[in-house]
Amino acid sequence: MRISIFIASFFVSISSYGQEIVTDLNGFRLGQFRDVPKNEFGMPLQEDRFDDGFEYEIYLVEKDTSAYMIFEYASHDLQTLWSIQLTGYKEGFDCSFKGLKLGMSEKEIVDILGKPSAIESAGEYGDKWVYDNTNFSLEVSPNGTLGGIKIIDMSYEFFPDADLNKIPSFKEYKTVLKSRDRNAVAGLLAPGIEIYKDDSVHFFSNPIAKEIDDDQSGIFRLTNEFAQKLDRIDPQDSLQYEENLRVALGQDTKHVAKFTLDGVYSEIVFKYMFGRYLIWEIKMN
Repeated sequence: MRISIFIASFFVSISSYGQEIVTDLNGFRLGQFRDVPKNEFGMPLQEDRFDDGFEYEIYLVEKDTSAYMIFEYASHDLQTLWSIQLTGYKEGFDCSFKGLKLGMSEKEIVDILGKPSAIESAGEYGDKWVYDNTNFSLEVSPNGTLGGIKIIDMSYEFFPDADLNKIPSFKEYKTVLKSRDRNAVAGLLAPGIEIYKDDSVHFFSNPIAKEIDDDQSGIFRLTNEFAQKLDRIDPQDSLQYEENLRVALGQDTKHVAKFTLDGVYSEIVFKYMFGRYLIWEIKMN
């Protein structure tokens, strides 16, 4: 019962505007597919639906309930992570978020993040610390220690209009894809990227941190393979390379780079997310 009450009290409105979007918490990334938490933790401990159509699932991180995670899914897209929340009392648990650990004192939090813009009461759970111009908030327990962190995908509120100046050039994205630096490559890829090859669809099926560590889904192997093809492309040759926009009713406008090499067609589709253009699809025919 404590968990369900806490969800209601810790829900954050997305009415404010800002510039800093934090995408990762405890190894998961906003925008990853809904099955990712289930693949990591098994079946949810609890799940339900809010009156506005949003849904949530709760998963145990520690079997003794000293740490658990709550994932929310927006009514307009119930298949991807809209918010990620880590909560618990396991002292020293590394949240993989700005160096914070559960159980840290208020002073330690302030030393890392600075003072909050506002402190709101969360009733029996303590206080909610709000930071302006960000998409995260903290739960500070009644005894003055870090008890939770929540991040929300506020991309459309922070960056309502796509900035065409941020479309990466051929040289820019080829350099990143060729780098073999998985952190850099992951920063260029949409969390819900889909790669089409040989009648199969490949995507991140595990928390992004695990994918970066061991490439379980093979996404980095495929992007490296595709980078080798880009090495043979002359972007000045209109028979090999062209760019255009993809417009579809009810969908965001996307930027498409098209390649033809040795009579084989392939493409990269970019989508504006988190204030950047990220690779949304790769078609490797």
